[in-house]
Formats: sequence, structure tokens, C-alpha cells
Amino acid sequence: MRMLDGERAPDDGADLRLLIQSQLVERHPDTGEWEPSDADVVIHQWQTTLQTMAGTFLAEAQSVPIQLRELSDAYRKARPKLTPIEYVVGTQAINERIGAAVREAREELLSAQASGPRPAHVLAASYVQDMAALERGLKLRTIYLPSARTDEPTARWAKTVTERGARIRTASHLSRMIIIDRRLAVTSVLTRGEPDPVAVDRAVFISDETVVQLLVAAWERDWERADPWDGTDRGVTLTSLQTAILDGLGRGLDWEEIGAELHISKRTVANRLAELREATGSRSIAQLMYWYGTRR
Repeated sequence: MRMLDGERAPDDGADLRLLIQSQLVERHPDTGEWEPSDADVVIHQWQTTLQTMAGTFLAEAQSVPIQLRELSDAYRKARPKLTPIEYVVGTQAINERIGAAVREAREELLSAQASGPRPAHVLAASYVQDMAALERGLKLRTIYLPSARTDEPTARWAKTVTERGARIRTASHLSRMIIIDRRLAVTSVLTRGEPDPVAVDRAVFISDETVVQLLVAAWERDWERADPWDGTDRGVTLTSLQTAILDGLGRGLDWEEIGAELHISKRTVANRLAELREATGSRSIAQLMYWYGTRR
């Protein structure tokens, strides 16, 4: 900056060497003195160099699994066999085990997300993993709850991966699981605890062939009943009656009071709410009201 203000370049030392190495100075053809280089030209050169390096590193990263496939296959054959049914505790440990299994996948990934839309940061990590799997030629099929259709981050993820060949559907009733190459299934651990019988920080990894095939069959049944989705959707259209019922709940009225106000039976109120929960994938009235609140 001092040179741009008219000062001469330092005669020697670390500062001058750094400027020369960074190509920020060049010798004047007549005087031989150091003078500032064209900053725009230097910036363009740096950008081009970094982009070339990034492309090279990305290509190398994508080729690593192919180059080391023989070693990976030999390792999997030589290592001790997994316990047919193994419980893993802790979200981080579960995710690490799933990530390692997905990276070893060769054919397909089947999954059912029964907990509704995933947070944006979880989707971002899933996007990297899913795109890498699709690049390797894996088939990817995923089932979501219908509420995912109204979640913008999930819709963006769905649109992106379906454009790359993934297939996605939504269904109201499904069990959370991931099935890898039809040889390993990962599912939730059920407990007798209340109010939620699913232990969110525990998972069971199943490699027993018979059990895995039973889970595959259950997953395929859910898939056949599910509705296709490519990330775009018209969403749930509310009737005037459904809107009035939800507004009544928002004002703190109970079902009987809503029925009296709208001149319908309490059973009709319950039926309309059940239909809405089914359409939106809501597991409770509270979740349904949250969904309704996000639309307004």
C-alpha cells in the first residue's frame, strides 16, 4: 500500500521477498526498480490457480474409492464378521457407523425418515453423502412423512437429488430405518418408555440375512403405498371448514365448542382434524397447529 502511495520498494528483506513471491511487484523495464503489479491481473492469476487446484483435488477425491476398491473389498472380507444384531448408543457413534456403511455401499440405499423434516444442517450433511452415493451409481430411494412436502429445505434437497436419479415418496405411516445393499439394516430401538417409545440416541444394526430381508419386505410395502414426490408440490389445500376448525383451536376452543360455533358435531370436528393430520403427516394436534402456523 505504501508503494501505491509513491514510496519506493524496500531494497531487501522479508517484505520484498514476500511481494516478489506473491507477484505483487515487478521490475520496471527501463529503470530496473521494483514497482507495483496490476492488482487485477494478479488476482485473476491467483483465482485461476486456485480453481485449477480445487478441480484437481476434487477429481482425486472422487477417484480414491475406485483406486482403493480392491483394498476395501479385501479388508471387508478379512475383518471379523459383524454381530448379527448390535446395539449402538450415542448419536455421534450411530452417525459414524452409518456413514462408514454408506461409503462401502455398492448397489442401493433404502431409507424411511419417520421423524418428519430433518434440520437444515442435517440435510446439508446428507446432501454430501447422498450425492457421493449417486455419483458412484447407487440407487437411492427414500420415504418421508407428508409433512416434508411443506418444509422448504427438505423440498430443495428432494428436488436436487431426484434430478440426479434418486426417487422419493411420502407416506403417513412408516418405521424409521436405513437399509444398505440389502445386507445391513439400521433401525430405531423401541422401548416401553413414555411418551415416545423410540429411543432417539440408540439404534440397532442388523446384519442377519433373514431379518434384513423381512425389513426390506416391510419397507417395500411402505414404498408401494407411498406417493411419489420430486421436491415440488401444490401443498395441502384447506377447505373453509378446516380453516375455521383450526382457527377455533388457535383461539383455545375445545372440539365441542368448535362444533357448536360451526353448527357441526364434535365427531365431524374430530374427523376433519384426523384428515388434516393424515394429509400433513402430523403426529399430534400440537404438530398440526405448528404446521398451520407456518403457513400463515
